Amino acid sequence: MSTFIQDLRYAARQLRKSPGFTVAAVLTLAIGIGINTAMFSSMDAVVLRPLAVPQMDRVATIAEQREQGGNADYMRAALANYVDWKERSHSFAQMAVLADSDMSLTGAGDAVRVRGAQSSGSFFSVLRAQPLIGRVFTDDECVPGRDGVAVLNYAFWQQRFGSDPGVLGRTIQIDQRAYTIVGVMTKTMQYPSDVDIFVPFAPTPGRLKDRNDHTYLVVGRLRDGVTVEQAQAEMRIVGQQLAKAYPVTNQGWNVRVETLLDGINGPYTPLYYKMLLGATLFVLLVVCANVANLQFARGIARRPEIAMRTALGASRTRIMRQLLTENVLLALLGGAGGVALGGLDLHFMLVNMPPRVARYMSGWSNTSLNGRTLAFSLVLAGLTAIVSGFAPALEALRVNLVAQLKSGTRSAIGSGRSHRLRNIFAGSQIALAVALVIGAALMSKGMNATLHVADGYQPQQVLTYNMTLPLARYGTPEKRAAWYADSLTKLRAIPGVKSAEITSALPYSDMGWVQDAAIENRPVMPGKFQSARRVTVSDGYFSAFHVSIVDGRGFTIGDALGTQPVAVVSRRFVDRYLPNQNPIGQHIRLGRDGPGQTPWLTIVGVAEEATYSLWDQQIQPSVYLSAAQLPNRDARYAVMTDGNATALADPVHKALAGLDAALPVDEMETWQHLMHEQLTGLIYSAVLMGVDALVALLLAAIGIFGVMANLVGERTREIGVRLAMGARREDVLRMIMGRATRLLGVGLGAGLVMAFALARMVANLLRGVSPDDPVVFGSITAAIAMVALAASWIPARRAARVEPMVALRDE
Repeated sequence: MSTFIQDLRYAARQLRKSPGFTVAAVLTLAIGIGINTAMFSSMDAVVLRPLAVPQMDRVATIAEQREQGGNADYMRAALANYVDWKERSHSFAQMAVLADSDMSLTGAGDAVRVRGAQSSGSFFSVLRAQPLIGRVFTDDECVPGRDGVAVLNYAFWQQRFGSDPGVLGRTIQIDQRAYTIVGVMTKTMQYPSDVDIFVPFAPTPGRLKDRNDHTYLVVGRLRDGVTVEQAQAEMRIVGQQLAKAYPVTNQGWNVRVETLLDGINGPYTPLYYKMLLGATLFVLLVVCANVANLQFARGIARRPEIAMRTALGASRTRIMRQLLTENVLLALLGGAGGVALGGLDLHFMLVNMPPRVARYMSGWSNTSLNGRTLAFSLVLAGLTAIVSGFAPALEALRVNLVAQLKSGTRSAIGSGRSHRLRNIFAGSQIALAVALVIGAALMSKGMNATLHVADGYQPQQVLTYNMTLPLARYGTPEKRAAWYADSLTKLRAIPGVKSAEITSALPYSDMGWVQDAAIENRPVMPGKFQSARRVTVSDGYFSAFHVSIVDGRGFTIGDALGTQPVAVVSRRFVDRYLPNQNPIGQHIRLGRDGPGQTPWLTIVGVAEEATYSLWDQQIQPSVYLSAAQLPNRDARYAVMTDGNATALADPVHKALAGLDAALPVDEMETWQHLMHEQLTGLIYSAVLMGVDALVALLLAAIGIFGVMANLVGERTREIGVRLAMGARREDVLRMIMGRATRLLGVGLGAGLVMAFALARMVANLLRGVSPDDPVVFGSITAAIAMVALAASWIPARRAARVEPMVALRDE
């Protein structure tokens, strides 16, 4: 220990003696470790540990899926199937069900729309979730007549009730029904992440027999000793048994079991985080290469010192340990700076995340520099010390003792091996920078294309908001249809409004849902499916959103409640399900037997395609329904104007309040802002990857500058001799730039190979991205080449200006 303390003191003295090297190395390491620390902290909170659920790996989600067109159509569960799962499965100690819905809250200030969840009492025990104050409800309260209790989410309790502990026992009105608040959940209970209020799930006996409505979230806790794979195998058998027992509803459906963590993350979130963490690790490799080159240069300058210590009896192992101790101390200083920079980065990320987006990200509010993050930073510091310091330390020991002692301190020239290693590190920096910059450019291009995909609709001039009609006052189709008709009349009368429409799905919004589509006298074989996206719209929707009717007609005022229900189908629907037939007059039906099924609809028109999915680039067939004939509880309003859409917010509020002041209205925003919120995660990813790319490019430029500067410094005498013997300064300049060009060519070649692989990954995720985009690859390659050559030009000019007599006299 005394020897180790002595090494630390000596290392500190050595670093103090070289303040320029120390500051440069520590700052470089701090940048690399800082951005990796921030990214890991976010990934740890959102992807790795989004919930504080005890033994979370023992909790699974159970859902249903069906094969359609070679793709798995993943859906939630039907309630009757959940009941059978509980009775037949032996893999789960407990199962719970949850149905989420939008609700209207009154009795706690102004009327407000909240996200509610009806859950079985076992839901909290499956998650091992305890309330912060009060209690949770039990299965005994999940029966009609005894279900008038509510449990609040922590964030909603803070925002709506000011963290008042006296909220217990207070009565609130949810959808015009009285509920008593009995508990408040802890801050770490963030599943589902967007739920504000939990109420008991009390289904009727008829609802418990429904096998068509696949909208229920089912979670279960595995029995001790049972793996997810074993549960999946058992539930597959149970699913097959139900398919035989109920072929009409269950044929072709499979049961899917996955861990709760996988269910929360989905397929894209971990992929984006892995890609970003990979980019930041690329930056760290560039940092290590940069620091290694600094260490090489410093090691050459310290060869006289190492030779003297060797002559005085120090072993190679002792000197190696001392050099690595200096690297470890340097890395720890960089790690401390990295933690500070990582904290600033995290703060910037947290304060700039829109609250409406953050609520859909489980664990986001728990993002912090915790113990796991600090341990990760310590590990990174240790790895960077080894990666950046081992090869330079080993090379510093390759000293010719007799030659070095004879020359004293006059000459410090690296060996050919040292030059090769420095060239490898510099080339690696260029290669990594090329891959990162091209990947960031493609991601930014895809992000920009996705962000502007709806520009043809002028989304900045569309004010949009969502509204949910409570069943207590709008429980019949007549009342809902009357509300929609009256509200649209009021909105269209506001000065500055071009049109006002309602729809269940805006283009590129990922709204709406896909349902089974049945065609009259065209039965579908059991296990086979045909489906379409269901979009309910008002009569002026097609005109307002420039969706052309290519055959037949659109909806009219005559398509009212009580008349023959009609539908407009998309061109893709006709091509896929009614090829070479006249669709006008054909009868179709959406959904299966149950509450969500439509009556038989007569096709009266064919519409041009409109895209409703933001991420899925494969367009689904669409069926448009009339909101006047089949009014839903939920509707999204689109109010269009020629001017500033946000200026219409107050007039719209007043118009709606004049019809029903107790009806809550979702936050109004422009359609452009809505899309921006939907793409917040992608924008963050593009910005972070862009920052990583710029840092890598800057460090690569500094690295190649350092290599060329050291080369010139070491070859000053040689350059002086060449000039003294008649070489032209242009020849010297050409020699140095030729060396830089060869180094650059190797780095660019390796970088382009990595960039092509990264480009294919980005192209699979985003719109508007070509994996071999010639403009991006060509322009980025040229730009990086210019930066690298510019960084080499300064040392090359210095070499060309060497005075022969001065160089020789210094030697």
